[in-house]
Amino acid sequence: MQTRVKLLGSTALAAAALVLGAPMASADKNSSLEKRIKALEKAGMMSVSRSKKTMKLVVNGHINRAVMFTDNGTESAFSHVTSNFSRSRVRWIGTGKINSDLSIKTLIELGNQSGIATAQTIASNGDANGSAALDERFIDMQITSKSMGKLYMGQGASGSESTSETDLSGTGIISLSGNAGLMGSGEAFVNSDGSAAGVSVGQSYTNLDGLGRRDRIRYDTPKFGGFQVTASHGNEDAHDIALRYGGSFGGVKVKATVAYSSSESINGREVVNGAVSVLMPFGLTLTAAAADRDNDRFGGVTDTTEWRYAKIGYKFKGSELGQTRLFIDYSENESTVVATDEGNYWGVGAIQIVEPLGAELYIVYHNFEYSSGVAGATEPDDVDRFAIGARFKF
Repeated sequence: MQTRVKLLGSTALAAAALVLGAPMASADKNSSLEKRIKALEKAGMMSVSRSKKTMKLVVNGHINRAVMFTDNGTESAFSHVTSNFSRSRVRWIGTGKINSDLSIKTLIELGNQSGIATAQTIASNGDANGSAALDERFIDMQITSKSMGKLYMGQGASGSESTSETDLSGTGIISLSGNAGLMGSGEAFVNSDGSAAGVSVGQSYTNLDGLGRRDRIRYDTPKFGGFQVTASHGNEDAHDIALRYGGSFGGVKVKATVAYSSSESINGREVVNGAVSVLMPFGLTLTAAAADRDNDRFGGVTDTTEWRYAKIGYKFKGSELGQTRLFIDYSENESTVVATDEGNYWGVGAIQIVEPLGAELYIVYHNFEYSSGVAGATEPDDVDRFAIGARFKF
């Protein structure tokens, strides 16, 4: 959504110009200024944008805040957080056109970590982890050819980014496949006797989503029959390739991804992951995803971390405000922290779209469970997390 910087009371500006400029400007010049502002008002152009001869700049972003309640089986508390499901951010997008085939885009996107949900715990508000007002998310430039594809250079999404998160349910703001820990992942599991289990929610779950965001060069092919290949190479010889598909059959929409990624400098880790999501004409969505990571990190006992995920969603026009979206999901990890462990969670939630404001209101609950799998070890209590919040776009 393109949002421009609004004029702060054009008539007030005109009046100020008349007063402040009176000693220096003639009545004719003041009259000319008034006419120009009135012409802008009449044309409906109550906004301005910064533009070069060949480049145009757009500024947009969103605020995402929530109230979170957490219970670790021993203690419970409320927290006021910036949700790390699409955390608050601002972006500057520059666009330009070279010719009918080639175009340029630049992207600077900075995120806010004030009270970030991934650092919040019952014992700590996490503010120390969010001391930076804004931090880097994207510093990227893109060259797009309609006939040849797209080239990216800079800090941004790798070729395998989001391939575990393929989803047509529209609920990613509170249910990003396998990443429920994005809200409250700093909370530690506690044993029934009150002692620390030594593992946090965030350490127990991962959707093994390729190489994520990083400094890289990336290439996307043009789409052929709904298929597209994306590949990238980053620092420390990190590289990946992904196949993406999107299509529709008799009103049924299908989206699918599969990816391979390698970060050889980090214990030789290799990941194969993918996801598929189906949207029925009446609003029902079915999503499934899986990943295996070969990481050679457990000294030969096992060298594979596994992830499995499933979601059922339903979206419908429940009111004049906009679409209502519901979901229930389940995620499972094995050998994430130690070779024998297992972590799983299930969740349920709802999102209400508020079209007049470009906003989403949401409510979500997740239950997190962890087992070390070690014979005779004390197993920690579940962590329950409930949140209610909103995202407003500008």
